[in-house]
Amino acid sequence: MKNKLKTIDELSLIAKHLDIKGNLIGAGDLKIDGKIEGDVTLDGNLFLSDSASIKGNINANNFECNGIVEGNIFVKEKLTIGSKSKIVGDIKTKILIIEEGAEVNGKCIALKNYEEEN
Repeated sequence: MKNKLKTIDELSLIAKHLDIKGNLIGAGDLKIDGKIEGDVTLDGNLFLSDSASIKGNINANNFECNGIVEGNIFVKEKLTIGSKSKIVGDIKTKILIIEEGAEVNGKCIALKNYEEEN
């Protein structure tokens, strides 16, 4: 996780044994190892481990996905989809990297600028 994405000083963690139902809204970087049922809106970088899942929409500055997402994804800058990822939903991002082995089922839209969506 080091040096892959530009991060800010704070990193929050949702551990593997946690299941959260409800929307998450915040700032700073977030690493999810557990399960979320709800939307995630983050003014920061989001990291989803291979043990994690999100059932809900995602909005973040940068997103490194290695788990399961069932919902639409909007990333202002860079979305990296790891080889163990499974995504069911539409993607809008400026930069998209998909590793071999990843499953993506949905539309992918490349944005030139964040303002295109707003």
